[in-house]
Amino acid sequence: MKGTKDGRKQPDFVPFHNMHIQLYERQYSEVLPSILASIAVYSETSKNDTLLYLSYYARGSFYRKKGLKDEALASMLQAEKISKNIKNPPGNVGFYSDIANLFFELQQYEDALQYYLDLLHKNDFSANKKLQGAVYNNIARCYANIDKHDYEKAESYYKKSLAFYGKFQDSLNLAAVHLNLGDLYFEQYKDRLAVDHLKKALLYSEVSEAVDIKDDIYFNLSLAMESAGQTKKALEFYKKYVEQLEGIWNRDRIWGLAEQEKKFIVDKKQTEIQLLEKEAKLQKMQLDTKRMQSNTFFSIAAVLLLLLLVGLYSYNQRIKKNRVIALQNIQLDELNATKDRLFSIIAHDLRTPVYLLKESNLRLKKALIKNELTDLEKQLDLNINMTENTYSMLDNLLYWSLEQKNGSFYKKEQLPLHSIVEQVLVNYGNALKIKDIRLDKNIPEGIQVYADSNAIKIVLRNIIDNAIKFTQDGGSIKIDAGIYENQAELVVKDNGIGINKAMLDTIKSGKAVRQKDTSGRTSTGLGLELCRIMTEKNGGWLMIESEEGKGTSVKIVLELVKK
Repeated sequence: MKGTKDGRKQPDFVPFHNMHIQLYERQYSEVLPSILASIAVYSETSKNDTLLYLSYYARGSFYRKKGLKDEALASMLQAEKISKNIKNPPGNVGFYSDIANLFFELQQYEDALQYYLDLLHKNDFSANKKLQGAVYNNIARCYANIDKHDYEKAESYYKKSLAFYGKFQDSLNLAAVHLNLGDLYFEQYKDRLAVDHLKKALLYSEVSEAVDIKDDIYFNLSLAMESAGQTKKALEFYKKYVEQLEGIWNRDRIWGLAEQEKKFIVDKKQTEIQLLEKEAKLQKMQLDTKRMQSNTFFSIAAVLLLLLLVGLYSYNQRIKKNRVIALQNIQLDELNATKDRLFSIIAHDLRTPVYLLKESNLRLKKALIKNELTDLEKQLDLNINMTENTYSMLDNLLYWSLEQKNGSFYKKEQLPLHSIVEQVLVNYGNALKIKDIRLDKNIPEGIQVYADSNAIKIVLRNIIDNAIKFTQDGGSIKIDAGIYENQAELVVKDNGIGINKAMLDTIKSGKAVRQKDTSGRTSTGLGLELCRIMTEKNGGWLMIESEEGKGTSVKIVLELVKK
C-alpha cells in the first residue's frame, strides 16, 4: 500500500495491473498466479469490490478456456455475488452471458434460462447488437431442453432470433437457427415444417460457407425425409452426409489418440492449477508469518513443504503418464480391431448387394428397351427392395462404428409406440409385397414409451428387416404390443426359417453371427448386436427365441411413461 499526503492509505493496483497485462498479451501460462494474487490482495487488504469482481471474473474466464467448466461457474457466481455491491459493474452484458452459457453447457437448463431471460430484460445491447439474436436463440434452446419441454415458447423465440438476424442478413447465424428450428419441429413429428427449415439452413450454410454445421444439416434432412416417407430424397441427403464425412474411417485412430491426449492435458492442467493455488496460499501464509514476526522455523517448514509438493507432483505425473500410455495402447488395439472388422464388411458384404443392384439395373434397362411392362414393374420392385437393403446395411455400419467409439447421443423423450411402428413400416410395404408376406398388427394407440426416437426406429427397422429376410414367400409376420408389470413390451414374431440352437446361444452371448436369409445372401451380423446395444442404452432389454424351421420371436421391453 502507498500513502497519500494526508496519511491515508490507497489501494495497491500492482496485482491487478500485472494480471491485466498478462491477459492482454495472452501469457496464459503465467496469468493464474497473478489472478490468485490479485484475489488475495483485494479480499484481505484493499476491499476494492470492483477489482475483486474483475479478478474472480478473470479466474472464471481462465478456467473456462481450460475446459474446467464447474470451476469456471463457481468463480463467475462468486464474481456475481461481489458485483451486488457495485453500482455499474464493468462488462455487465458479457459477464451474465458467460454465466448463462456455462449453465447451458453443464446442462442446467432451468438456471441457464433464468439468466438468459434476465439478460434480455435488464440489459442494453446497443454496444453488441448481434448478442441479442444469440440470446433469443439460446432462450429457445433452453425451452426445448428443459424437463417439461415448452415447444411453443421455443418456437416463438427461434422466430424472434430469425427476424433479428434477418435484419443484418447474417447468413451464418440464420443457418444455425433454421437448423435448430428444424430439429424442434422434427421432435414434434412435424416433418414437413422440419424439412422446410432444414432446407433453408442448408441454403444459408452454402451462402456463409458454414462447413462445420453442414454435416448436421444433411443428416437431419435425411432423418426428417425418411420420417416423412420420402425415402429416395432421404437416401440422397444421407449420401451427402457420408460424403461430408469422407475420410472418417482413417481419422478414427487419430481421433481416439487425440481424445486421450486431450484428457491427459486437462488432467495435467488441473494438477498445475491445484499446485498454483497451493503456492498462492503458501505465499499468503508467509506474509502472515512476517507480519507476526515469527522465527525462521516456519519459513524453513514452508520451503520443505513446497519441495515436497513439487516432488509429489513430479512423481504423480510420471505415474499418470505411464497409465495414459498403457490406456492408449489398449484403445489403439480396440480401434484397430474395429477398423479391421469394418473394412472386412465393406470388402465382402457390401460387394454382393452392389453387384446385384448393378445386374438388376442391366435387366431393368433391357425391359425398358423391349417395352415389357410386366417385367419392368417386377424389376422396379426388386430394385427398390435391394436399394433399401443396401441403405439399411450402410446405416447399420455407421451407427455400429459410432457405438464402438461411444459417439452416439441419446435423448430420451415421451414417444407414442403405435406411431413409431407405423413410421418404420412405411418403408417395408414393397418388400412385403414382393415376398407375399402377410402382416398382422395389434398395437394399442395409448402406449407411451420413454426412449430416444431415432434409436428405437433403428431397432425396429432391423428387427422387421430380419423378419422379412428370414421368412419364406407366402409366410406371415405378427407384431403385438402391450403393457406388462409397468413396462411396455413389443413382440415381432415370424414363421420363417428360424435359428439353430448353437447359433442362438452365440447371439445371446452378445457376439455377432453370419446367417444366410431365404434368398441365400449372408447378413453382416451387425443388426441384432446394434439392437441389443441401443435397447439397453435406452433403459430396456431385448430377448430372442427361435426354433429352426419354425420361426423367430424378438421381444423388446422399454420404459413406460407413467400417467
